Amino acid sequence: MRQKLIGLETFDTYHLIALICTFVFIIAVPLIGSKIYNKKKKQNFIIYLISLAIIQEVVDYISRINFDGLNYAEDLPLHICSYALIMSSYALYKKDQFCFEFSYLLGVTGTFFAILTPEFNDFDGWTMYVTYFIHHGIIIAFPMWNIFIDKMSPRRYSIIYCLIFLAIMSIPVGIICWITGGNYMFLSRIPNANNPLLFGEWPFYIINCTIIGIVLMLIAKLPFDIKKILFKT
Repeated sequence: MRQKLIGLETFDTYHLIALICTFVFIIAVPLIGSKIYNKKKKQNFIIYLISLAIIQEVVDYISRINFDGLNYAEDLPLHICSYALIMSSYALYKKDQFCFEFSYLLGVTGTFFAILTPEFNDFDGWTMYVTYFIHHGIIIAFPMWNIFIDKMSPRRYSIIYCLIFLAIMSIPVGIICWITGGNYMFLSRIPNANNPLLFGEWPFYIINCTIIGIVLMLIAKLPFDIKKILFKT
């Protein structure tokens, strides 16, 4: 088995470069979209963006398989960011309300901290390092398009809908974690990341993460609630 990347640290040179590139991408996607006035060209650009999401996933999985084969405990697309990538792509293309809400309220908030505090001991080579930031950058960029280009906003009970979806998904994912020894959705153990928001022992850290997640979703939803109150929309 080949050795994973070692010696990486939070906010080292590689991490700062990755962060700068990721945030430039996040800003550029809706900005470019706002400058495309032709409906057909805008739809084509959306297809290019979704193609990028698919290609980076294919490249990531080829890299994982070439590194040490397919590991069912680590490589299945069962993390929240995997759902967010799929749902944000679907929301970008079909303007689906729930997929937008999930990818924004959970995807954007969780992904923001994921790119700031990755699990640096979990990268199977530089290809996975690059696709990690592309993957998470896409999760943030696509909902930004929905918000600023499509003028979408979360519904009143959108946070509850997201929590119900997560509760339902945790049942089969928890079973898969038990069978494979994996840690999908971080249901089995706390992630090894330098993140002050992650603390506690199993299963209490799950409760902590849930409470913090709700607070972050409330903060993410707050600007839309304020707008509705001020403009009576």
